[in-house]
Amino acid sequence: MALLAATLLGQLAARANRADDATATVRRDGRSITVLFDRTAPAGPLGPGWAKSEPGKGALSADRTAYVLMPTSTAVGDVELCLVLAADGPRARPVGVAIDDHPIGAWTPRGVGQETACFLAPSKVRFRSYDLLMVFDLADGAPIRIVSASSRIRPPAA
Repeated sequence: MALLAATLLGQLAARANRADDATATVRRDGRSITVLFDRTAPAGPLGPGWAKSEPGKGALSADRTAYVLMPTSTAVGDVELCLVLAADGPRARPVGVAIDDHPIGAWTPRGVGQETACFLAPSKVRFRSYDLLMVFDLADGAPIRIVSASSRIRPPAA
């Protein structure tokens, strides 16, 4: 029995150290869900407009409009979305971010490298399901990279 437990622990430890491990793609913790796009398997939440994810780098946009089907908790409330994005430099126009056809903000890179951009999606945009269809408008055509995204449900105001 001890040998079986040690073998299983060794396998799990090896799996945890692999950057392309699909089992670690989506992490759920109560009202929060995090998606790691630098580990996303082909069947992950990336929609049209993205190239295949690269281990350790994330996914590069491949079109002027890119989609992510972001899972959220089943709890009631507004959704805080925090995205880790990267650009190769300045942009002519900010990247528009919407849930379906409801704009929730824009992101303008401050420089080269990864940045965190947070947005608030009101609960009314969750009318179809617990997944949010995030739409990225890359009007200037310059690509961006998505590394991770997290959703957290804010408890309703008392």
